[in-house]
Amino acid sequence: MAPAYSWHPGTFGVAPLWAVPVSLLPDEIISSWLVRAALSQGCDPLVLTGEVWPRWRIWTLDADRTITAERLKPLSRLSGIAPEKLEAAMLYPVARKIGGGEPPSRAIWSWVLALGARSAKRRSGLQYCPLCLSEDSKPYYRLQWRFAWHVACGRHGCSLLDRCWSCRAPVEPHRLAAEDGHAGMCATCKADFRDAITGPCSGNALAFQRATDRVFREGRGLCFEKPVSVTEWFGLADFFVSLVRRGAQGGTGSLQRFLAIIGVPLPLELPSVAGAGVELLGVNERQRLLGATWRLLAADIDCFEYGFKASQLTRQGFCGHGIHVPFLLCDMVEELPDRSLARRRRPRRMIMAGPRPRNEVLRMMARLERKLEMMRR
Repeated sequence: MAPAYSWHPGTFGVAPLWAVPVSLLPDEIISSWLVRAALSQGCDPLVLTGEVWPRWRIWTLDADRTITAERLKPLSRLSGIAPEKLEAAMLYPVARKIGGGEPPSRAIWSWVLALGARSAKRRSGLQYCPLCLSEDSKPYYRLQWRFAWHVACGRHGCSLLDRCWSCRAPVEPHRLAAEDGHAGMCATCKADFRDAITGPCSGNALAFQRATDRVFREGRGLCFEKPVSVTEWFGLADFFVSLVRRGAQGGTGSLQRFLAIIGVPLPLELPSVAGAGVELLGVNERQRLLGATWRLLAADIDCFEYGFKASQLTRQGFCGHGIHVPFLLCDMVEELPDRSLARRRRPRRMIMAGPRPRNEVLRMMARLERKLEMMRR
């Protein structure tokens, strides 16, 4: 019996030119398939892709999002797999549906984990479930393990891992060598990922993951008893993620009171990375952040209205300056007290040179630590 799938069924090649045909497995992401294809032919992934694309260094980029339709043609001819089947194993259709249009060519894609590539090295971006890899006849990586809202295995309910259990290196199967045998190994220390021990996932984070999967597959969802599209759902989730992070990083007292009334557990000690998105966070940080976000998404209108009144939250405290408010919240936000006029009447003061703010120093330090980590490996 073929394994069950959630995102694409996989396929077999028809009249492939490779010496050893390699089928695309259910839910497999295309970079994983390329690695398995190389190891099956008895060569390194770099060698195989160099034969497919002689003048293109695919592993210096994000292979799961940068293979264009034109570059799929030689790969399809060699593997015998139709281009549309290969495209289904890529991140482009997912990013297009989330954003409601063409995703940017270079910037981070919303709700897709960023690899943080430097040459062929990675900072993070790929997750795995040791139990899934153990059950595979040939270990492989799933498409959904690149989704930023996925923090748990939907099959086993356990937390996903995004580092080697032995040396803590990121997951980099494209750096494996021909003699390594299978894709479920650490390219740095050669530990077997199937030997990793994982624990349970946060219940709220798992609820967020399942609800988001359902909205994505069905193309619509419900929030505050109103229908929302896929793009609107992710936009609302983005807003709530930003709201939780502002509360956790020392937002106004009224904002923290509002979140406490809703029952949102503020995640502590989130790393200070550039930007407020989840695409650069590790799986443990995302579990805490998305678990808190789910409490906001699961709340009803009455709960929000009571929280606004009881916390005495203002429009500026809830939205912040320059933050886009999702349409579902616009009516409620209009009812909040507006303190913008009072703020405008205050005279401007000369800003004297002095120490940088603490959050800016932490962001700079986080960027430096990421660069040093890449250089050490």
